Parts: sequence; structure tokens; C-alpha cells
Amino acid sequence: MIDIFKEHRKHFQEQLLNDVSGYHYRFTRYHTPYSISLVYIAETSVSLDTLEKHLRESDKIIFIQTNLYAIIFDDTNEEQGLKAAENLLYFIQNICFTKYLYMAVVTVNSNNTEFQTIHDLFDLLSYALDHNMDNSVLESSQVIKNA
Repeated sequence: MIDIFKEHRKHFQEQLLNDVSGYHYRFTRYHTPYSISLVYIAETSVSLDTLEKHLRESDKIIFIQTNLYAIIFDDTNEEQGLKAAENLLYFIQNICFTKYLYMAVVTVNSNNTEFQTIHDLFDLLSYALDHNMDNSVLESSQVIKNA
């Protein structure tokens, strides 16, 4: 999956940019924050219906490719977005019992463009895959950046 993820990353990012445009408009116009989580589940296929039952109506799940999903947590700040992603991780772990489950989460902010936010999210998931950081939610404060 790592090779497919890296090979098609630009396409995946463009798809997700299109899917978050309504949320980003609301953020720009009304300052309504949102968080985005990227989920990769290696060994199994989890039903979207099953995941959707554990999201709020205003949240959105986006199928990107087999076993790769994005979830938009509407009206969440950084802390709430991380908590929502951790709750979803716990739920997924309980239904599919897979060792290879990777998640990353970012929250939109006024310092980054929509593109940069999506780019950072994919960087986080790439980092988690490269460093075998499975069964946890990776967010930017957990990554040590070299100067």
C-alpha cells in the first residue's frame, strides 16, 4: 500500500481537496473549524455503513481507495478533532481486530491554506506508514522535525 499511496498521492489529495471545499468555505466565511482524519486499514475492508453509524450527521466519510478513507469532523477544534479520531480508532479496532491500522488528523487553521492542510495530512499518514506507527492517531505535534 505504501507504494500505491505514494504513487497516487497527488490524485488522492486533489480528490480530498474537492470534497472539503464546502467545509473550507464555511471556515473561511464563518470561522467554523473542522478536522480531517485520514485512515488506512491494511488487512480488512470495513463497511462505510458501519463507520457512518458512529459519526455525527454533519461529519462526512470519504472513500478514497480500498481501505483508505478520510473523515471530516465538522465544527471541531484541534482537541475535539483528535478526540473524535481517537474514538473512531477505538471503534475500528474493536470491529476489525487488525494490527495494521494507521490514522492521521489535522485541524484547519487560518495560518495554512486548504491545500497545505491536506498536504500536511498526507505527510502525517506517510510518516505513520514509513515509521510503522500503527494503531494510533498521529497529529503534527507528535512528529519530530529535523532542522
